[in-house]
Amino acid sequence: MWFFLLIFFLAGCTIVIRDKSERSKIGEHDQGRYHTLRVYCPTKLETLGFYCSGSRAYSNLVQAGSKVRIYSYQTGKSITIAVFRREDVDGVCVPERFESFLGKSPFRARIEVERCGIDGITECPAIIRGLASWYGHPYHGRESSYGIIFDKEGMYAAHRELPLGTLLRVKNLKNGKEVVVKVIDRGPFKEGRVLDVSEGAAKKLDMIRDGEVMVEAVVLRCGD
Repeated sequence: MWFFLLIFFLAGCTIVIRDKSERSKIGEHDQGRYHTLRVYCPTKLETLGFYCSGSRAYSNLVQAGSKVRIYSYQTGKSITIAVFRREDVDGVCVPERFESFLGKSPFRARIEVERCGIDGITECPAIIRGLASWYGHPYHGRESSYGIIFDKEGMYAAHRELPLGTLLRVKNLKNGKEVVVKVIDRGPFKEGRVLDVSEGAAKKLDMIRDGEVMVEAVVLRCGD
């Protein structure tokens, strides 16, 4: 009886326990722990729409880079656009050029998510182990894949497949030092490396001189 209750409980969780033979591509460095965490990604949301300057749409409701259809109840029209993450935008903010199409602000809006995140990846392994390097210049001051400006002194990281916005607790296995970083970019692209951390994070990990070190990265949050 308790066994069936346990199975029912696990089926309702957002953590999927996979058999070792089902190791996913993203978790190939997990080395024995095959839990998979999922991002929060609703398919439909009711909210309010506003306008903002610039060419990008922002919201605090969807994963960074999600492709969404925004329907205006005011005009009965919709647009499809990539929406990036901003915690200070309560609802959805779209470029001002769409005002004649969607109506006066604020407008009642329905968001329909067509692609969750910048590349549709919705899972994270619980743990990643492998070689990490660090990056600073010439990326400092450039816009990241996440949609924010990269600050080399910030606590950031790049990973090839983790959903953008994922929080990692990274430990330098050489000295035991740790730091929490947010994944905002894609990389590293050199074979054999699993993670790039920002220069600021590398300083806290005391890995600047080494250049690359073995790390263990624990997923604290999968996506935003």
